[in-house]
Amino acid sequence: MNREVVILGGGIAGLSAAIHAIIKGLRPIVLEKNRHAGGRLRSFESPDIKRTLDNGQHVLSAAYTETIQLLKTIGTYQKIYFQKNFNCLFLQDPRHRFIFRAVNLPAPLHFFIPLIAHRKQTQIETRDYINFVHSKFKIPQKKLENMTVSRWLELTQQSDAIREFLWKPFTLAMLNTPIQEASASLLLSALKKSFLHSRKNARLGLPRDWLSEIFIHPAIRFIQSHGGRIHFSKQVQKIIFRQDRITHVVTRSEQIDTPWLISAIPPYQLYEVLDYSIIPPLVELKEITRLLRCSPIITINIFLKEPIHTSFPIAPIMSPLQWIFPHPVQQKEGEYGYAIVSSHATSWIWRSHREIIETVRYEFHRLFGYDLLEKHGLKMFKIIKEKRATILQSPVFTRMRPETQTPIGNFFLAGDWISTGLPATIESAVLSGRRAVEAIVEHLNKK
Repeated sequence: MNREVVILGGGIAGLSAAIHAIIKGLRPIVLEKNRHAGGRLRSFESPDIKRTLDNGQHVLSAAYTETIQLLKTIGTYQKIYFQKNFNCLFLQDPRHRFIFRAVNLPAPLHFFIPLIAHRKQTQIETRDYINFVHSKFKIPQKKLENMTVSRWLELTQQSDAIREFLWKPFTLAMLNTPIQEASASLLLSALKKSFLHSRKNARLGLPRDWLSEIFIHPAIRFIQSHGGRIHFSKQVQKIIFRQDRITHVVTRSEQIDTPWLISAIPPYQLYEVLDYSIIPPLVELKEITRLLRCSPIITINIFLKEPIHTSFPIAPIMSPLQWIFPHPVQQKEGEYGYAIVSSHATSWIWRSHREIIETVRYEFHRLFGYDLLEKHGLKMFKIIKEKRATILQSPVFTRMRPETQTPIGNFFLAGDWISTGLPATIESAVLSGRRAVEAIVEHLNKK
């Protein structure tokens, strides 16, 4: 029995699939269209500023069990710093700021008690938490699946204060979708797993190195050292379908046999492949990939002459900025790098870099009470616009997410955008890779 698995895409979902294929005794062949792997989860050398940067800031949750196990497998778990307790600076302006620390109490008290303790700064009322706890008994799951976060907040009578301090930032950070469009069911599922299940799961995992050194290069070394292959600059243009199976994939230079095929490429790329391939059983999948909408994320990297002396990470409130992090590595003496993240940045995506940096300067003045240039000395900046960072995670598009198994017996899907029950995150991507491989193993065991 042929145990070779062809994997389209060398992002984290494709690399996860390759690693799990090796663990299960299969032989993965990864086809990556670019000259590098990693997709949206990678680092790169920026030639214009001569610095290493991540392609967007990524933070893990201690609840990311799949991702943590993957890091342990490739030997880089120690490159993530996990907080002892959830710890984050909530910052609205110089007068309204507090460091949120989870406390040693059973869930969800470990999370709500610190917020109640800071109600002078947040203006959040105790009844908001009571309404939230009671809401899970009032709204049936089926109804919740068709509901936006905004509608859920109305039904649970959440005040404006808790919307601004908690639900809006959390929705943008976790779903990259505004509350008016975001899936309430998906948000609550993610909150339960990451923040409200236990104090241990609520901790954040902060990278101690660049993303490629944590995820991509070690994953490639693991795959290649265990007999797997990764081919770069191999863009698949077409899939050949014969007698109810995928038989080959076609690149610009060759035709490759596919006993088993996993697509781990983004939906818009898969649409292009399916549009060029005539495969009747995949008409519905092709339509799904055409309809799925994406949401952008912008990361503004700034390099300062003087450091920002405060607690990190920072979660700005009532701001177009969602997170502020120090870079994981200081690259030059006397220079301090920070990553500033704006989720669902649709209003920013077409702005010039100068307009964006002026907005950041304005926000710093509002949040900290001083001018960024005058106090810290802005040496340089680099803005990364990821126009298709995630799918838009609304109730409609959440229901559209396809399953791992396609209508074709030897063709499977992986990626953060497929149906995993999780938001489109690193954890969803890693989990999808494992599930695709397990589905193949299940087929093999039946033969």
